[in-house]
Amino acid sequence: MIKRAQFIFLVGLAAGVLWGPVVLAAGDAEKGKPIYEKYCLLCHGPQGGGDGPQGKLMNPPAANFRTAESKKKPDAQLLKTIQDGHPKSAMTGWENELNMKDMNNVLSYIRQLAGPPDKGL
Repeated sequence: MIKRAQFIFLVGLAAGVLWGPVVLAAGDAEKGKPIYEKYCLLCHGPQGGGDGPQGKLMNPPAANFRTAESKKKPDAQLLKTIQDGHPKSAMTGWENELNMKDMNNVLSYIRQLAGPPDKGL
């Protein structure tokens, strides 16, 4: 019988073969959606394109999670940005508002919005 961890590893391996480097976020995208909608949507937009009503007004603009560059970033880097914010931008850290599980859930939802890695990466 395959254990859950082995199954996740095999799915990740298969995805890596099909789409190149892929990162599996540890959270639950379904649970991350309402958190994203509450804390992230105004800047990053409904589809994660950085085109939320506030995101378009920022300098630099809010991150677009659908770009090839964003898709290549490791989960650890994105999770650190969610937790601590991003220097020289309007992105604030959410460590005082969200627990680690919620931040992982948001990260999983962001990965879902972004779609699979672009071919050729």
